[in-house]
Amino acid sequence: GDGELNVSLDIKAAAFTTGARQKIEAAGGTCEVIG
Repeated sequence: GDGELNVSLDIKAAAFTTGARQKIEAAGGTCEVIG
């Protein structure tokens, strides 16, 4: 997406796009694939 992420989030999802993962991790968050 085109949005900005300025806070650290820990997100669990079935899948992440490359862009989403990069933005989440750049903001200090984590991505966990579940399913």
